[in-house]
Amino acid sequence: MLIDLKLFDESELTKIHDYTLKVLQDPGMKILEQRMLLALKKKGAEVCLDSNIVRFPNSIINETIDLLRKDIEEGKSPKYLNGVTCEKTGSSDIQAKFGGACVQFYDWEERHFRVPTESDLISMVKLGEAIPEVKTVGNPVVYLKDRDGNLIDPKMQRIKTAAVVAKYTTKPGPTEVWTSEELDYLIEIGSIVRGSREKYMKDPCFITAKETIAPLILEKKSAEVLLALAEKKLPCIIIPMPISGVSSPVSLFGNIVIGNSEILGTAAAIKTLYPDTSIVGGVISGSMNMATGSANFATPEATLQDFGLAELHERLYGFNFGMGGYLDAKFPDIQNAIEKEFKYLILTLTGRRTYPVGLINWGKCFSPEQAMVDIEIIKGINRFFKNVKVRDEEKILQLIRKVGIGGSFLQEKDTLINYKDYITMSELFDHVQAIDKKIDKDYMMKKSNSKITKLLNNKDLYQIEKDKSDEIDRIVKRAQEHL
Repeated sequence: MLIDLKLFDESELTKIHDYTLKVLQDPGMKILEQRMLLALKKKGAEVCLDSNIVRFPNSIINETIDLLRKDIEEGKSPKYLNGVTCEKTGSSDIQAKFGGACVQFYDWEERHFRVPTESDLISMVKLGEAIPEVKTVGNPVVYLKDRDGNLIDPKMQRIKTAAVVAKYTTKPGPTEVWTSEELDYLIEIGSIVRGSREKYMKDPCFITAKETIAPLILEKKSAEVLLALAEKKLPCIIIPMPISGVSSPVSLFGNIVIGNSEILGTAAAIKTLYPDTSIVGGVISGSMNMATGSANFATPEATLQDFGLAELHERLYGFNFGMGGYLDAKFPDIQNAIEKEFKYLILTLTGRRTYPVGLINWGKCFSPEQAMVDIEIIKGINRFFKNVKVRDEEKILQLIRKVGIGGSFLQEKDTLINYKDYITMSELFDHVQAIDKKIDKDYMMKKSNSKITKLLNNKDLYQIEKDKSDEIDRIVKRAQEHL
C-alpha cells in the first residue's frame, strides 16, 4: 500500500525557500565561532566580527545546496546519526531506535523517576540488543551515576556511555558529542567496535547531531563539534528546535523558515571551511502552550512543522531529513499511547521506518516498558501498511470449496501454516474475550515488564571479546587522565 502524503505544492515550497534566503540576508544569523566568521567573510558574506552577525548573500546559500546535491550524486549521502529523529532509509522494515541521551530513568515497579546508573545503562543496551525490531542502540540513558551511586564527572559521561554501548551490543548507533576534545576518544572506541579505523569511517557510530538555538544562533560549542566532525570527514547533522510562539512566529510558514534558515546557514558555514563534508538536516520543533508555558512536541502543529520542513528538503532540495520524535506525556499511560500512535502513524505515512522508542517526559526520560509498548504500536501500524497483493487465488478457491458451506477452517493445514504471517498476535495487549474475569488495568505494562525480565535473563546476551573490552577500558582511562 503506497501513500503519497504531501503538504505543499511546488510553488509553496519555492516560496519557503525564497523567504529563507530573505531571512539569511536580513537579519542573518549569529555564529559564535571565529573560524566560520572569517571564512564566510572571505567568501563574500557581510560579517560583523563584533556582534558575530553574518548576512548571507543568496549565492553562498545556493552554492551550499548545490554542493550538498553534488555529494548525493557522487554517492556521498551522509549516514544519518541521531537517536531521537526519524529519517528515511529506503527500507520498509521496522528500524526502532534505543537512544535519546535521557537524563532520567523511569522505574515502573517503583513508579518513580530517578537518575540513571551504570546498571540501568547496561540493562537498556542489553535489552536493545535482544529485541529484533531495534536496529540501533545508542544512549537510551546517559551514564550519570556509577554502581555505588557516585556522580560521574560530566567530562566523562559521553565517553563512559559509549564504552558501555560498545561492550554490550552489536548494534551501536549514535551517542553524544559535547566537546571537540572528547571526539577522538569516541572515534577510538568506535574503531574497536567496527574492527578498524577504515571500517569506522565507512560506518561511524558514537557521534550525533548538534542543535542550533532558535531563533538564528549557532553557539560556540556546537560549532566547534561540527567543525571537528567535518575536519575528520565525519557526517554533520544539524537539528534546530524552533518553538512556535517563543523562538519562531505562531505560524507554520514562519516556523519552517526559521528552522530552514538555521540549517542552511550552518551548512554554509561548514561547507565554506570544509567543502567535502557531508551534511544533513533534521528538526525537533514544537509549540508553546500559552496556558502552561510548556513547550509541546506532540501537538498536531508540531508534527505539521516537522513534516513541512522535511518535505522542503526532500522534494525541493533532494535531501534526506529527520523528523522529531519527542513526546509530551510524562508517564507510560494513555496520553503517551495516543501521542505515540499519532506521531508514528504520520512518520509511517511519510515513508519513515526509523522510530525512537521508550521516550517519555519530553524526551528527558527513558522507560523500557514504554519501549515495549511503542514497538507493539509500530508493528501494528506497519502491518496495516504492508504491501498486500491478491495471490494464490486458485488455491484459496479450492480451500473454500473443500471446507464448504457452514464449515470451519480452523482444522485446515493452511491455517496452521499461514496464521503467524497474516494474523496479529500481540504479546502485550489483552485480547481475551472474558468479561467475567477480574479486570487488570496494568495488564499491558505487567506483560511488558515480564518480557523485559525474560529478555535480560537470557544467558546468551552479547558481550564484546575480553581483549577488545580491555582496550576500551584503556581508552577510557586515557580520556580520564586527559580530560
